[in-house]
Amino acid sequence: MADLHIYYSPYPNIKVPTNLSVSQFLIQTNPDDVSPEKVIWQDFGDEDQKVTYAGLRSKAAFDAACLREMLGLKYPRDIRNAAVNPMYPFGISNGDNTKIPAGMCFSSGTSGKPKAVVLSHHNLIAQLLSVRATNPFTHTSTSREPFFPSFAHIYGIVSGVLAPAWIGNYVQPMRRFEYHPYLQRAAELKANILRLVPATAVRMTKDPEIKNLDLSAVHTIMCSGSPLSRDTIVALQQILNPEATVLNGYGMSEATVTLLRNTRGGQKGASVGKPAAGMEVRIVDENYNDVQEGVDGECLIRGPSVFMEYKNNEAETAAAFRGGWMCTGDIVHVDQDGYFWLTGRKKELIKYKGHQIAPAELEEVLLSHPSVSDAGVCGVRDNATQEELPVGFVSLSTAMSNRDKSQTMKCLSAFMDERVASYKRLRGGLFLVESLPKNSSGKLLRRELVLLAECLRSSRPRI
Repeated sequence: MADLHIYYSPYPNIKVPTNLSVSQFLIQTNPDDVSPEKVIWQDFGDEDQKVTYAGLRSKAAFDAACLREMLGLKYPRDIRNAAVNPMYPFGISNGDNTKIPAGMCFSSGTSGKPKAVVLSHHNLIAQLLSVRATNPFTHTSTSREPFFPSFAHIYGIVSGVLAPAWIGNYVQPMRRFEYHPYLQRAAELKANILRLVPATAVRMTKDPEIKNLDLSAVHTIMCSGSPLSRDTIVALQQILNPEATVLNGYGMSEATVTLLRNTRGGQKGASVGKPAAGMEVRIVDENYNDVQEGVDGECLIRGPSVFMEYKNNEAETAAAFRGGWMCTGDIVHVDQDGYFWLTGRKKELIKYKGHQIAPAELEEVLLSHPSVSDAGVCGVRDNATQEELPVGFVSLSTAMSNRDKSQTMKCLSAFMDERVASYKRLRGGLFLVESLPKNSSGKLLRRELVLLAECLRSSRPRI
């Protein structure tokens, strides 16, 4: 076997305890010395509903509605320690937290059936320590934000629940994402962080009303789902704050992988950064040989945040690992400065006449057109040629007549052909849709896009 080329994190190493549960860790540590009275959560729709840094413990005990109903518990009779320490921590002082499940969430299912991802107490503590060590400038108690990612998703669990409970930053969770209310509340709160998905970021750059909102307090924009293009990053900075840093992150339900930092990394905004604290990364070809700098390959990872297993799915768990390394299924490359760039999912690459086409690259071109508010690309099998053809979908940013829509789509098709190599053209068609299928965290559900493509190709004329 060839020598391994391992990329190590340049950030401070993290020491993850093995004898603490998540709740023990949260109760025993207060990294920013947050006041017990500080409000850390406040309901987006009802600001009277709020939780303080210390009140989290009593709130958890008092509002355990499901347990009270299922078990017939009465407060405070059956919650014996409510007055002193209402949320008695689950203790594993004599155990090994790497082997004890703390929770389970489902993978996003963007390219296949969602899998139940089991995370240990060690994994979740590692994620908290890792993001803090990697970017202490944003993961701090001074952060303020409205928050829309679902608490059932790993991003919501770590950034919207566990992080405020640990570092004491202020969060107003939304029950569901709505574009205008989210930005309006960000302005009202003087939010200094915005968490966006690419479609929202692109919409903001094309929204003439955005100038009516005071978002000057925003110093950091964090994007997840897929990386933002350099043009979108510059446009965001122009309409919000020229000094704002736009950071792409790269992670999954199974682990945190890479993060950008608010320092030199801001100059590499379209990249997904360097390995997060505690993580190790390799980039390999189809034979699992490490590739050279600048060459695309599959990202393999190793570190304390990597998940335990897929629940009741030994085959998928075994397939996810090779020699102790987790195979992410993502295609990346690294530049001469050690920054990682995400090309796309291995399963999603479109293979046409010996070429490999990344849907994300074509989506970026579509989104650069001023009339496009959202875009998606997938590959479909063409029975006549037995080739996989790229198919594009767009939503338009402004209302227009059917005639204008038709003309815009023709112009958009020509716009694409002028900007991509011949083999990357949307030979499977370009279709106008009202919206694109996405999951709760804003990720494009490409498997559903394929079904939509097959349906539309048989029923609609192609541009």
